[in-house]
Amino acid sequence: MGKIEYLLKLIDENLGLLDAKLGETTAEKLVNDPFALNSVLHILQVSAQALIDLASHVAAEAGLGIVEKYSFIPVLLAEKGVLDRDRAVLFRKIIGFRHVVVHGYAKISKKLVLKILEERKYRDILDIALRIAEWAMDKGLDP
Repeated sequence: MGKIEYLLKLIDENLGLLDAKLGETTAEKLVNDPFALNSVLHILQVSAQALIDLASHVAAEAGLGIVEKYSFIPVLLAEKGVLDRDRAVLFRKIIGFRHVVVHGYAKISKKLVLKILEERKYRDILDIALRIAEWAMDKGLDP
């Protein structure tokens, strides 16, 4: 199993946990339970980091360039035609959310987490990862 496949599987499994939990309970209950909220945040953080790692790996393997900050990865991928503008903008938001969770730059908005869960916006992580992986596979990277 190559690195891309491994990271896609990790993202899919993690987001599947959220899907399953939301099949058992409501997003509101998850957000209002401190233990559950921390579990949700951890899943989102790990999934976002896996997306960042996947994108970084593909950029390096394809020789697209090296970036100094995570937030530059979506810009690079959009410039090289890997991602469309909308996905690149969304990817930057995912990176920003991950930074807030990891570094505590700001208080986590329960309203935002509730929206992410209710609208299943966390599935965007997998959508972006799949797009990057498809591009990489088309280029013969990470067989």
